Amino acid sequence: YGDHGEAFGEHPGNFAHTFFINEENVRVPLVFAAPGAIRGTSRLSRLASVVDIVPTMLDLLGLPPQPRHQGESLLPASSRMAFFYTDYSIGWLGLADGCWKYLYELDSKRSRLFDVCADPGETRDQVSEHPDHVAAYRDRVLAWAAAQKDLVQRRQ
Repeated sequence: YGDHGEAFGEHPGNFAHTFFINEENVRVPLVFAAPGAIRGTSRLSRLASVVDIVPTMLDLLGLPPQPRHQGESLLPASSRMAFFYTDYSIGWLGLADGCWKYLYELDSKRSRLFDVCADPGETRDQVSEHPDHVAAYRDRVLAWAAAQKDLVQRRQ
């Protein structure tokens, strides 16, 4: 797996991998090799996150999920949201939900919304066309970020 993609100027100012959460920064392959545990090959196109790796490995080994893990096994055919962020330069939070991708800039409190199925290059911001999605997604990413901060502080 990779924890980040690599940008080559697909969006203004977006080079390398550290500053933004556009598709080129967050969409990476994830490959499991599990001889004897999986017959044949499978290719999944649904969203996943690095937090899903350990729960998937436990599932492949026939072990139960652990409550302290945030992710879920990728073996069941269920889809869900994936959350992501960048902690460099400009603070960005984001989520992907099927074809929708929501981005939230912490400093400016600006939102961006894309249909990455119809617009994989994220060139058409649809914030004004879908204010209900924007409000719901903003609440979700802010709640997720607050929960992550709380989790880190409790571990210190």
